[in-house]
Amino acid sequence: MALATELSTAVIGLGAGAGLAALKYTLTQRARMHEDLWSRRLDPYRDIWALSSQFSRWPRQHPTIADIERLHERLRQWYYGDGGILMSQRSRASYEYVQKGLGAICAAAADPREPVSDGDYADMVVIFSRFRTALANDLESRRKRSIIWSMIEMYEARKIRRQLKQRLDGLSRRHGVDA
Repeated sequence: MALATELSTAVIGLGAGAGLAALKYTLTQRARMHEDLWSRRLDPYRDIWALSSQFSRWPRQHPTIADIERLHERLRQWYYGDGGILMSQRSRASYEYVQKGLGAICAAAADPREPVSDGDYADMVVIFSRFRTALANDLESRRKRSIIWSMIEMYEARKIRRQLKQRLDGLSRRHGVDA
């Protein structure tokens, strides 16, 4: 009887030890993958961050439709080059709003020398700001991850998507294009 108890205790201990070792290995691998992804994201995200400065709050820029067309194309090249494959699902969704917004502005313009209207500029400032926030969240450069923060972030992400859709819908209505 004592031998059976000792044997079952040993088997349970061995199983628990193996389970903990597997869990530690899995967590270590995930941490390594996270570090690798973070380091791969940093330079392409810096590049796109700099491109987004055409729609800054301070100081206000004065882009023309031709500038927007070039930006629209450069963002596409960035996406299909180094950037798109590295983005999280949330960042990619924000990127889509950026591209659709730029496309709406370009589609309705008659003269490439025409300046971007104040309303379009204001909408794109917000859309680009949300995109940059999504990129910063991918890099976790502004806060530490936690389960509670992740839940708050999910709620915020839904709210942001609604706001971005409203901005894009406004741009699309003003220019008579589909969002």
